[in-house]
Amino acid sequence: MDSVKVVSASRNLLRCRLPERDTDARPHQGYSLVECLIVNALALALVAGLFAATADLIAAARATSVLSDRAMRARQVIQFIEQALASARMPAEWLMNDEISLSSQGWHTPSPLCASPETISGSPQWGGIDVIDTAGQPCLALTDPTRGLYIEQIQPCPHNCGARAGYVISPTTCSGESPTINRLTQWQVEWRPDMSQPAHCDAGWPWGRLQRLLLTYRSDENSIEGVPTLRLQSLSRASTYQWQQAETLVAGIADWQPKLITAASAQHYASEGHEAAHYLLAVDLSVTSDHVADKTQDLPVTRLLLPSVVGSNG
Repeated sequence: MDSVKVVSASRNLLRCRLPERDTDARPHQGYSLVECLIVNALALALVAGLFAATADLIAAARATSVLSDRAMRARQVIQFIEQALASARMPAEWLMNDEISLSSQGWHTPSPLCASPETISGSPQWGGIDVIDTAGQPCLALTDPTRGLYIEQIQPCPHNCGARAGYVISPTTCSGESPTINRLTQWQVEWRPDMSQPAHCDAGWPWGRLQRLLLTYRSDENSIEGVPTLRLQSLSRASTYQWQQAETLVAGIADWQPKLITAASAQHYASEGHEAAHYLLAVDLSVTSDHVADKTQDLPVTRLLLPSVVGSNG
């Protein structure tokens, strides 16, 4: 009897069929494995594209930041030079009564860099610029000989010269109630502990500070920072004539090439108003990374500086 029931149940089981796929119920049943793989592949491709686009944006932003940083450092160098050159000649306010001197207010060759200005008894012209070979200068202790931009400045007193010790420039003869200054006036320089008016000058006569600056280049092999640097030196405040140690002005400055252009060869570049200049200054440099590990391309900079462009002091 039991065997009959088992056979009957087996027959009923064999008659059972799986339910047929109802296409109308598709939204409620999900996707097949193949369809899921296709969707996942498309999603991964989209994510990869987004990552690639994001990486491109990050790279572009970094390149823009690097270029902006280098352009800013280039502007710092050029602006510093322009400001220094603005006082690299006799102040125009001292020569208001001499039209000839005013018309020839270009840059002259300054007195020798290693010679104290006190050794010159008197001169009608102070201030100026020069490009020197630092290897031949006994007063400089530079381990990396290079071309230096030497600037001799004159800053009128009492408002623009400060109070600290230094070299005072004044007329050799400056007595009388009405100052008479022209291109033939002789000027002398002496070291003083302050910038007060010289005792031999009457009230109303001009005087000022004579200052000297030197811009030099140091290669990445010899610099402490490990990158090429533009360095600044100035005179010591001591009564003995000497130069201070060079300090980093701007890091990441390479290919430093200042050049003087004489008035004759500069007329091609200068307009008629600049023909009286004794010298023009061309500055070529490139701005590189201020980090040793950064090897991105340098930014080249060329600038031609004219006396009337940098202005006059006063």
